Amino acid sequence: MRSDLPEVIVVNDALLTFLHLDIFPWHLEISIHATHLADQGMPTPEESALLFEIGDSIEKAIEGNNALFLARSTWGGLRQLSFRVHDPEQANDTLQSILANKPHTRPWEYRMHADPHWHEAGYFFKLFSTAEGANA
Repeated sequence: MRSDLPEVIVVNDALLTFLHLDIFPWHLEISIHATHLADQGMPTPEESALLFEIGDSIEKAIEGNNALFLARSTWGGLRQLSFRVHDPEQANDTLQSILANKPHTRPWEYRMHADPHWHEAGYFFKLFSTAEGANA
């Protein structure tokens, strides 16, 4: 739950043991605004498919040797994508190019800031302390 609304989160658990934090010292968060919502701010199935399409397109453009996927969260009418970034100027240029050159079926924006100690990732990583059974 987040702000009394359900939240679905997918986390790249491979980053839990990632040793080279210094290589990706920037935190990038992209928020895509859903239009068609079902109960409690969650997207309809059709809207969710569109959000995946938009998110996958953005992810493909910025990943590679410059960004690592951290997490995807859906809640409160938003799809949020979180990444760890090596070169913020390159990521910013890529995202600005996407915003300027492509028609957008849903509004989205991003914020990026220095986070050399991965404090922002801690929000996601703390979820693993509640894992049980084979996932613990």
